[in-house]
Amino acid sequence: MFFIVKNGFTLLELIVCVAIICIISSYALPAFHRYQAKQEMQLTAKKIQTFSRQAKNLATIQNSNIVICPSENFTQCQPSKWSAGFVMFVDNNKNRQIDSTESILHQEKLNLKYSTLDWRGTLSIPSLTFQATTGMPIGSNGSFFHCSLIDLPHQKIIMSKMGHVRLENINSC
Repeated sequence: MFFIVKNGFTLLELIVCVAIICIISSYALPAFHRYQAKQEMQLTAKKIQTFSRQAKNLATIQNSNIVICPSENFTQCQPSKWSAGFVMFVDNNKNRQIDSTESILHQEKLNLKYSTLDWRGTLSIPSLTFQATTGMPIGSNGSFFHCSLIDLPHQKIIMSKMGHVRLENINSC
């Protein structure tokens, strides 16, 4: 007695399976991208809040100006590169630039995929400086504009004169 074992799929079964997978993917993929974008927005806002608070504390503890500036290569400040990342450093000579004698305290890589980040301060300076004597961001109050590239609300991350950060949803960037 011989048993015939049938292995594999027919062409019709394969086409039906591929069609079902395509239909499910077309619904799931946009939802997944929206979820990823929402997570990116929340994480970026938390990072800005955390590092602003840390810079304020370090300025008073170390009695030195602490600067947070945008950077893509993490060796120098680069205006308009907030979406790539930022650097926090001790600014001994108060020029708001990373010099060879100044120590970098933290580097944060953002590489935003679903949004952009931009800083608009009161003095049109592309960095935040926390003063040595008080820890306050004197002359560095303003807002980060966190703009979504997909259908999510944009955020404005506001830095007060006292160095407090709050979030606000906005309609346009």
